[in-house]
Amino acid sequence: MSLEWTTEVVPIDRLTPHPRNYRRHPRDQIAHLEQSLKENGFYRNIVCAQDYTILAGHGVWLAAKALGLTEIPVRVLDLDPMEPRALKVLAADNELGNLAEIDDRALSEILKEVRDQDLSGLFGTGYDDLMLANLAFVTRDQSEIADFDEAAEWVGMPEYDTGPEAIRVSVSFRNEQDRLEFARVLGLRFTEKTKSTWWPPKAADDVSSVRFEAEVP
Repeated sequence: MSLEWTTEVVPIDRLTPHPRNYRRHPRDQIAHLEQSLKENGFYRNIVCAQDYTILAGHGVWLAAKALGLTEIPVRVLDLDPMEPRALKVLAADNELGNLAEIDDRALSEILKEVRDQDLSGLFGTGYDDLMLANLAFVTRDQSEIADFDEAAEWVGMPEYDTGPEAIRVSVSFRNEQDRLEFARVLGLRFTEKTKSTWWPPKAADDVSSVRFEAEVP
């Protein structure tokens, strides 16, 4: 049986985060969401329970508050926030996207097109130039992009200079779950194709950043 719901525009302070929401929203993510709201508005409603407890869209709500918005569109479900169906919405919103298979090469081409043609660049997509360069590097063989410098040039970062040789640390994992937990703790985005990354992730001008080369035995 489908849920009954209404769409409303309500004062932003009327909404409250779900006390059992297990995802956190770092400032970097909120900044991208703010930019998306500025450019695109609310192209997807926040979903909440009957008492206006948020079930889906916590990050968007935080971004809207950061922008100083006073009202926000929401879809209100006829549910108590703690009943199983409400918790199912909470979990599904957080997790179903993880089941999708991502063509990372196709994603890199979309992001490159956005960077080249949009005045605000990648801001608002969740990516920056360095992250795109890393994605391009790990999704192409050496006949296309031989090293990270070539990936940075492909992105459009001709000023990128590796400077002194990067410090490299090899990290091995017992299984895929450990590898993903490592990525989560560091705030990195790993896919099954990820073989190397930089730390700090966004420190494009920090040429002494540690470069991790992760290996799964």
